[in-house]
Amino acid sequence: SRPMFVFHCNASTHCEAESVSGPMYYIPYKSSLIGPEKFWDDNESLVHSWMHANWSHTIWLAILYVAAVHILQRYMASRKAFELKTPMIIWNAALALFSLAGTLRMGEEFVHVLRTRPLIASISYTVDPGQTAALWAVCFAWSKIFELGDTIFVILRKKKLIFLHWYHHAVVLVYVWHSAREVVAGGRWFITMNYFVHSLMYAYYAISAAGFRLPRSLSMTITALQTTQMLIGVAISFIVFYLKLQGNIIQQSFENLYFCFAIYASFAVLFMNFFRKSYLKEDDKLKTQ
Repeated sequence: SRPMFVFHCNASTHCEAESVSGPMYYIPYKSSLIGPEKFWDDNESLVHSWMHANWSHTIWLAILYVAAVHILQRYMASRKAFELKTPMIIWNAALALFSLAGTLRMGEEFVHVLRTRPLIASISYTVDPGQTAALWAVCFAWSKIFELGDTIFVILRKKKLIFLHWYHHAVVLVYVWHSAREVVAGGRWFITMNYFVHSLMYAYYAISAAGFRLPRSLSMTITALQTTQMLIGVAISFIVFYLKLQGNIIQQSFENLYFCFAIYASFAVLFMNFFRKSYLKEDDKLKTQ
């Protein structure tokens, strides 16, 4: 059912196939298909081809998003804030469940790779394009468009919108689709980590929106996990750069790698600064009172 041409496959190391983006090096893995996932094996090449041809539209979408954010803020400046309690609970609960499903489905392949291959393989060869992990990687890319809706709730409720929020949403959208175009090997790490952190983050938001008061340590933990995710991204970028210079096969272009390092480094700095301002400075204030 797979239309791409596989011209080399060693089950103990990796397979090599020809795709619309050029040679694709991946780790073969046979996973169980659940419900709607069964359509994937017959359509993965078509979806990949479409995303490869249209990924650049996300650049314009990101620009439109940033412009819309500032326009909507001005519009709401002289208007009363919306409550939006029920929509927020539904929105965040849905994203939490989606992220949990993504964690479990990506995690199955991720654990398999870590158990059966050297660690270096997990950032060298991408996921099997015809299997479940590839489908959830595509779902991850599309989710970055839907997650732009987070900002609407912030603005309509007239909550403080920080630079980190809209910068993160805009840049991640473009990078994730650029990575989907290349089927980047390191995406196995980035996507699984992000799914996991978001499953906790959106669950936290949903419970908070329902009116339950959660311990401050929980929000600190989630922010710490987000920051750790960014630092791991920076570390992986350095390792991949070194491996590529050594001539190793890596399913990631230098162009994508530079993009990856730039955004993860900027996110790491911004999240560390956010953590310091949100929690460490508050602790200092409490100690001096």
